Amino acid sequence: MLIIRASRYILPFLLLMGAAPLMADEHQKHDYKTLVLDILITGDSSVAGDKAENAEKIAKFSEHLRNELNDKTQFNIINDADSLAKVNAADEKQDLHHCNGCEITLAKELGAELVVMPNVFRMSHLISTLHVEFKEVASGKLIKRKSYDFRGNTDQAWERAIKYAMRDLKDWDRK
Repeated sequence: MLIIRASRYILPFLLLMGAAPLMADEHQKHDYKTLVLDILITGDSSVAGDKAENAEKIAKFSEHLRNELNDKTQFNIINDADSLAKVNAADEKQDLHHCNGCEITLAKELGAELVVMPNVFRMSHLISTLHVEFKEVASGKLIKRKSYDFRGNTDQAWERAIKYAMRDLKDWDRK
C-alpha cells in the first residue's frame, strides 16, 4: 500500500522534473548582437520575370531568416525598424555583400559583434544553395560558413533550407 501511495506522488513528480528542461528556455541569448544582412541571390537569373520574384523572396525570407535566428538560436539579432532602415539605406548606396568591408563598418555603427551574410546561389531555376557566412566584426574575419542545398524555387523549399540552417545553428557559439 505504501508503495502504491508513494508512486502516486513520486511518478508525477519525476515526470514533471523530466519535462522541466523541455519547458525551460532552451536558447540562452548571447551577450553580443548580430546583424543579419538581406539575402543576396546570385547565379542563374535568366528566367523571364525572375527580378520581381527574386525581390519578393529576398524581402520575405530575409525577414524569416532573422526571425528564425532570433527565435530558435542563441543569436541576439538586431531587428528593430531603425537599424533595418540604416541597413537598407546603406544597401541602396552599395552592395553590402561585395563592398570590401562596408558591412563591418555598418555592423560597428549598429553595435553588432557578428554580421551574417546570407546568399542563395541558383545553379538553375530548380537547384539552389543557401550559404550563410558569419563574420566577426572586431577582426573582419570569416568565422563560420554553412551551405544548404535545396530543390525548387517555392516558398516551401526556401523555408526548408532555413529550417535546416536553424537545426545546425541552434547551439552554435562563436567562442
